[in-house]
Amino acid sequence: MGMIGNYIAVENSLLEQILNGDKAILEIEANQDQTLDIDKSWQALHYLLCKNIDNGEPPMSYVVPLLDDNVIDSEQDFGAFYITPEQVKTASNFLNMLNDDTIKRMYNFQEMQQQELYPLVEDDDENEFYEYIFSYLTELKWYFMQVAKQGDAIVFYIL
Repeated sequence: MGMIGNYIAVENSLLEQILNGDKAILEIEANQDQTLDIDKSWQALHYLLCKNIDNGEPPMSYVVPLLDDNVIDSEQDFGAFYITPEQVKTASNFLNMLNDDTIKRMYNFQEMQQQELYPLVEDDDENEFYEYIFSYLTELKWYFMQVAKQGDAIVFYIL
């Protein structure tokens, strides 16, 4: 088992409960349309977009929001973060501008290996790893578009 990146769309009132400590992330009952699991791709995706292992500049840093300013004090061992409905819309607009050619130009496998990004291992194949993270980036594009339409916030946590 590894560290899996998970998204859950939440209304603002629920986000406030989470931020105030009144509701635990793992207690949220959500339907399948509200959640997205990006497997172990989270750190590689964040690095691809931000060229950094945490934080980064908006709107790229909102996609996998490993942001000091948006950390949630929670029971998660590896971290939990949130983005507001406005940040969701900004991230969705950014993701909609990306296409395969743009992402391929951003992709630097050797640099990712040098940074020892999770989940890379020594014998990973450059093209297979690209396909792996590209597939989750495609899912994120759709997910953010749906959440932006609903006007919801997002909680991202690693479990």
